[in-house]
Amino acid sequence: MAEAVTLPAPNLPKFPLARYLKLQPDAVLDRVILHAPQSVAYAAGSSEVQRFTPVTSLDAWLLAHPQGATTIDIPAHFVSGDEPIVLTGPKQAGGLLYVHVGKGAKVTIQEKWASGGNVLGVWLVLVIDADAEVSWLSYDSFTAETVIANRTATLGANAKLNWTLAGFSRNSGLNRVDVRLLGQNAEATVNVGVLAAGSQHVSYTTSVTNEAQHTVGHINQRGVITGSAHLLFNGIGHIIKGARGSDAQQENRVLMLSPHAEGDANPILLIDENDVTAGHAASVTRVNADQLYYLMSRGLSATLAKRLVIRGFLEGGLAEIDDVRLKKELFATIDRTLVAEDA
Repeated sequence: MAEAVTLPAPNLPKFPLARYLKLQPDAVLDRVILHAPQSVAYAAGSSEVQRFTPVTSLDAWLLAHPQGATTIDIPAHFVSGDEPIVLTGPKQAGGLLYVHVGKGAKVTIQEKWASGGNVLGVWLVLVIDADAEVSWLSYDSFTAETVIANRTATLGANAKLNWTLAGFSRNSGLNRVDVRLLGQNAEATVNVGVLAAGSQHVSYTTSVTNEAQHTVGHINQRGVITGSAHLLFNGIGHIIKGARGSDAQQENRVLMLSPHAEGDANPILLIDENDVTAGHAASVTRVNADQLYYLMSRGLSATLAKRLVIRGFLEGGLAEIDDVRLKKELFATIDRTLVAEDA
């Protein structure tokens, strides 16, 4: 009888993963809905689980209790044009989502979640072949109590990924983004914009690993905290031995609006090669009184002035969203949250 293999935990500084892995996900099954041209292949069901290979204890937990499995294959040299491919999560479940982007494809993809429930698990595996270009938006507005989201991506040679994660959910838990630059000249930029409110306790860990020569990995995380929420940002840039000529940069910034809010920003650089460039910045601060005074001196109310400052701060993490309707929806969510907190 083969011995059970214990997989290592992913690198999640200051996050109590072991405690969350004791939770039992909701016993539900569903699928992600796809809106795309017919040339994009779609499959869902238990047979699709075989495309997921666990390498960490978090992966194993998600695979042991899948709330559905969906796979999407985008053909080589496919171009999405002005209409994005849209992936919509189920109403009361998480699930496994595998997306393969073929060689030389150029696509814009929106991944949207507004699922409710008690404990949900989401695992996205994004595989980008050589020379492909992907603009990906993850828009989270979960209403579930707890969500464990694990999003991973691998890039082939000359592939490019521009990933924006908009976190406007009500849940506590984990949101992990892990990008591996496997091919030479691969480039990835991950932008994160988060609004944490109420009594949320949520962690965002974003990591980019430069595994090939002349690769570029940039992380930009912005978070606003209201009420008694707690937001943890980890940014991890890793250039491995042999990845000469690579670049790893990151910013992690948190703005607190309440005396009861708690924020933490941890920039981590792991550099195993000499011929590289790397840098990081981090800050945890409160609303700038001088900015508020300036806006109020121009006739704005204190409430409106604060909203404008917050919008400007979060724009740093959401600037790559070019869907005007969606951006208006995000800023409307910000306004509704601030009104509720001020009430």
